[in-house]
Amino acid sequence: MRAPKLFIFALAVNLTLLGCAKHSSLTTEQLVDLEYGDPGWVFDEAKADPKYPDMVEWAKAGVRGGIPFRDTTPIVKTINPGTDNIQGAIDQVKNGGVIILKSGAYTLNQPVYLKSNIILRGETGDPKDVIININFRQTWQGWASKRYGLVLDDVNNAGIEDLTLFYLVPGLEPKDNDDYSDKWVQGVMNNDVDRDDLYVGLISLSGTTSDSWVDNCRLLEAGTDPILTGKNTKHLTFRNNFVDRAYNKGGRGNAYFDMRGQYILVTGNTIKRVRHLAIEMGAKYVVVYNNQLEVDVNFHQGDLGHNLVENNTIRIPEWHRHKGSHNGWAVFAAGNSGMHLAAGEGNKMFKNVSDLRNTGAKYADPNVVYTTVKYHIEAYSETPPLHNTLYAIKPQGQ
Repeated sequence: MRAPKLFIFALAVNLTLLGCAKHSSLTTEQLVDLEYGDPGWVFDEAKADPKYPDMVEWAKAGVRGGIPFRDTTPIVKTINPGTDNIQGAIDQVKNGGVIILKSGAYTLNQPVYLKSNIILRGETGDPKDVIININFRQTWQGWASKRYGLVLDDVNNAGIEDLTLFYLVPGLEPKDNDDYSDKWVQGVMNNDVDRDDLYVGLISLSGTTSDSWVDNCRLLEAGTDPILTGKNTKHLTFRNNFVDRAYNKGGRGNAYFDMRGQYILVTGNTIKRVRHLAIEMGAKYVVVYNNQLEVDVNFHQGDLGHNLVENNTIRIPEWHRHKGSHNGWAVFAAGNSGMHLAAGEGNKMFKNVSDLRNTGAKYADPNVVYTTVKYHIEAYSETPPLHNTLYAIKPQGQ
């Protein structure tokens, strides 16, 4: 789902967003096509509400300075479809730039490690035209044993754009329900795939990775997590991605769209048929804004609080349960007191449209701001913020 575009008419805007000067100006065309996560957004002081001081911090979420416009970073290498040629191309680039992947299929037989200042980009802008098939296996030997197809570890200013990541398991597909109203059946939300070597996620951002992004990609049929972020990552943006299906959707922390870092912006995505969108284990100032979700937003395990979930459509399918009698995964959830650390303080949920398993809206009163209180979701305020938003940003100069 593409983020709303703002129609703004001006010749240029000088950018000093968060002290980042890598984009010195916006052209008229860029202003007309501005999206959340682009260069040029700043905190809108006119919409500040003193009851919600975290608004200043939420406005800082995402890549500082924004995801670079597609025409602002030089193309330094172009590669053709094949096997294991992506890592070689990355290693040959010394000073950063864009690596273009020509249309077709690529195969990864081992993880690929990005470097700082490198962008992997599909050539046409349509992610369906470039398919990266991840074709290696990993058995379960504890949580830390999981492997990922694309790895961003201790890097900055790196991006993945306009391509598809697919976990290739010939002759086998994830066990799934297709329809929103399908009944729960054993195995769909558990690790019931008759083999124990599919613990491979799609993208991992770890260590001190910062100011990096995944934009306009399809993330399909992950072995486990489609995306995992480490607790020391900061200023990441996940925008306009389509995330669907996973093999291992059961316990032991699998099949999460997993947000653990700080100042992360999640916007314009469609996320479905995985276990949770998890905000946990060190997450702070994560902003989940304007997404289409068919998974619960789960403050799952010891987040640091002060996260924001606003203006999303969250529809929980009938079959999205741990077991047939389990109803604990509502639109928002906060872990289990017998297994998880409590949710942090200061999390806010506002103006989300929802449906819980065809029973109607949940935590969706547009006049109520909701919050986490340890293992529960409660009303924080029955008075909406002064200007009816907690994510108060505007294009600089407006």
